[in-house]
This record gives sequence, C-alpha cells and structure tokens, in this order.
Amino acid sequence: MSKHTPGPWVVGPVDDCVVTHMGSDGVRYTVAEIDGDYSQPDTWPIMEANARLIAAAPDLLNECKKQVDWLRHIKPQITGPSSVMLGVEQSITYIAAAIAKAEGQ
Repeated sequence: MSKHTPGPWVVGPVDDCVVTHMGSDGVRYTVAEIDGDYSQPDTWPIMEANARLIAAAPDLLNECKKQVDWLRHIKPQITGPSSVMLGVEQSITYIAAAIAKAEGQ
C-alpha cells in the first residue's frame, strides 16, 4: 500500500488552486498546487475544479475501499438474474482498479 498524506485535504484557505492539509503540529502544509496560466481567467474555474477533485481524493479512496468490501461481502448472498451478479462483479473490478491506481499498484 502506498502512503499518502492523510486527509482531510482542503482547497485553500488562501488560494483556490492549492490543496492543503493540517499537520498534527497545527501547521497547514501544501499537498498539491494546480499549475495553469493565471493570466487567462477563463482557465481559473478548471484549475479550481482540479484542486477540488484532488482535495476529495482521500475521501474518495476511503469510500471506494468501503464499497468494494461491502460488495464482496454481499456477493455470496445475491440471488436473481445473472445480470445483477455481473453488475456486482464489474463494480468490484472497476472499483478495485481505481484503488490500485490510487495506491500505485
């Protein structure tokens, strides 16, 4: 498992294109800075959206892990059309792939 700065991550508080984390020492540290052309105001919303997506990453990873565990837990109990089982299996595969990508596997 790869190690990353634990969440929560937030955008700002000073710059909407900087993702920060409050360290255990009470100091706010930069996790990521979105690079872009600050002289082009049309790109600012894209840069800010990218920062929000990055800031959500620890929460998204945690929820993906919970969901894939839950799907694996309920999979043996599923009865019904094979299409339901196929959907569950595909969901597990896709979510597990996203987790592996996030963890550098």
